[in-house]
Amino acid sequence: MQETINSTLKKPSRLPLSLKVKYTLRARMEKGEWPVGTQLPTLPQLVDQYGVSRATIRTALDELEREGLIERTRGRGTFVIADISKQHWLMLPSDWNALIAQIEQLHVQFHYLGDGTSALPSDLNDGTAADTYWWTSRINVRDGLPYSFNTAYVAQPLYEAHRDEFEKEAVLTVLQRHFADQLSSARQVLTIQSSDAVVAGHLQMDIGTPLIKAIRIAKDPDGRILYAAQLHYRASCVYIEQDIKMS
Repeated sequence: MQETINSTLKKPSRLPLSLKVKYTLRARMEKGEWPVGTQLPTLPQLVDQYGVSRATIRTALDELEREGLIERTRGRGTFVIADISKQHWLMLPSDWNALIAQIEQLHVQFHYLGDGTSALPSDLNDGTAADTYWWTSRINVRDGLPYSFNTAYVAQPLYEAHRDEFEKEAVLTVLQRHFADQLSSARQVLTIQSSDAVVAGHLQMDIGTPLIKAIRIAKDPDGRILYAAQLHYRASCVYIEQDIKMS
């Protein structure tokens, strides 16, 4: 196993070797191999184990320390100080009612980034779009950590009917509260991507960090799009659980 890891680390790629080592060490924390309080192997031991230079190991440890995952103390060693084995706390529902219930239970806190009116972007328009949509961009936060960056679009007439609620609350809960009888179908598409500079800045993570991109679209019985959204989640926060049909 260790030979495979070392071979993979040394395989040519555009990712710096120190980051490969960082992610390798971080994975051991995520899997619970190194729980909080664990003393990491010494620098010479890590150099010998992974077959890389002392400078590479130091840089990898610098990154882990910057994330607040380890603490290095002269004369004592390096210790794990954060539990990331349970950080995948947010399940992405595949059911509309479960999605609404989750939002209500989370009591989502958000930072407002902006709003306005516009046509629906082409990458969200898979049906019959309204002439104008109200949009809002927000960052959702839990325990001080930004975990998703979202832009939602609501057909202008719906927004005008409950302007204050849409601006102050989670968009989907307002939509469900007042327009559930107009919602006939909904679709969600999930993809795994690397964060660009904009998303990384909003979610306080490095450019290129994995994220989950979700596109959600809800329509009325005539196929008109009443709601559409593009959401970016920290991949480190998310998990997906689904029943698998046997027939």
